[in-house]
Amino acid sequence: MVELDEAQRHKAFFDFINERHVIYINKEAGADFPWTEDEILRKYSFCNVFRELDTVTKWIRSNWCEPYMEHPNVPFAMAMARQINWPTTLDEIGFPDKWEPERVKKIMQARKDAKKKVYTGAYMLTGTLGGSKVEQTVDKILTPLYNNPPELHMDSLEKTWKNYLPYAGFSGFMAYEVVTDLRHTKYLRNADDINTWANAGPGAVRGLNRIHNRDIKKSLTKKASCKEMYDLLMIADRYLEKHVPVLEMRDIEHCLCEFDKYERTRLGEGKPRAHYKPNRKKEDWEK
Repeated sequence: MVELDEAQRHKAFFDFINERHVIYINKEAGADFPWTEDEILRKYSFCNVFRELDTVTKWIRSNWCEPYMEHPNVPFAMAMARQINWPTTLDEIGFPDKWEPERVKKIMQARKDAKKKVYTGAYMLTGTLGGSKVEQTVDKILTPLYNNPPELHMDSLEKTWKNYLPYAGFSGFMAYEVVTDLRHTKYLRNADDINTWANAGPGAVRGLNRIHNRDIKKSLTKKASCKEMYDLLMIADRYLEKHVPVLEMRDIEHCLCEFDKYERTRLGEGKPRAHYKPNRKKEDWEK
C-alpha cells in the first residue's frame, strides 16, 4: 500500500467531509439512494458533518432550546436532554420550567415498564451511582445539578466544560455535549474559544494520529490536540468544496472521529457497528 504524504492525508480527511455532506444534501433533496459512489459511506452509518443536523439535536433545538431561549432553566434543560437523549421521553416529560423529580421518575419508569424506549443507546450510564438507571438519572445526576448548577463562563466553552466535570454523570464527553448545545444559546454563542478549543475524544485523537502518520494508539495532551485541530481548521478552505458550510473547531473534532471510523474500515482494521439502512424512516419515537 502506497503511503500518503501529509498533504494527501489532509486531503483525505477533507474529502471525507466533502463526500459525507454531499450525502446529507442529496438525501434532504429527495434524491434516490445511493447518494454517493463511495462504497463505505453507502454501506455503513456515519454521523453528519455537522452535529447540529443530527435528528436528536434538531429535536432538542426546535422543541426546547428555541421556544424557551429566554428561560433561565435552559442550561439545566440541555443537560437533562443529553442525559436522556430520546425525544419521545423528553416530549412526554416536557421542558423543565420547574424541576419535579418524582413526576419525571414516574414518567420514565412507566415507559420502561411498558417496554418503551426511555434513553438513546448512544450514551451509556454505568451502575456505579447505585439504584436503577432511572433513579441514577433523576436522583443522582439531575437533581444535584439543578440544586447546585455549575457556573457558566459566557466567554469560554472550555471553562464552562471544566465546571461540569465534578458533577456525577458528566464525563468529559457528556459535559462536552451539553456545552456544545449551550454554544448555540445566549449563554455561550459569543464565547472567545469557539474556534480555538474542542474536547478531543478517543476517536478524534485516533483521527489526528492517522493524519499525522503516527501510531493510532498514541495519546495526546489536550493542548496538543487543540493545536492540531486548529491547524486543520486553518487549512480547511484549501480543501472544502463550496457545498460545505464554514466549519468550527467542534466540527473538526466531530469529523475526526468519523474519519477514524472510515479509515478503520478502508484499511481493514474493523468495521462500524451500524450498517446504513436507506429505507429506514425517521426513528419511531413511539417505541
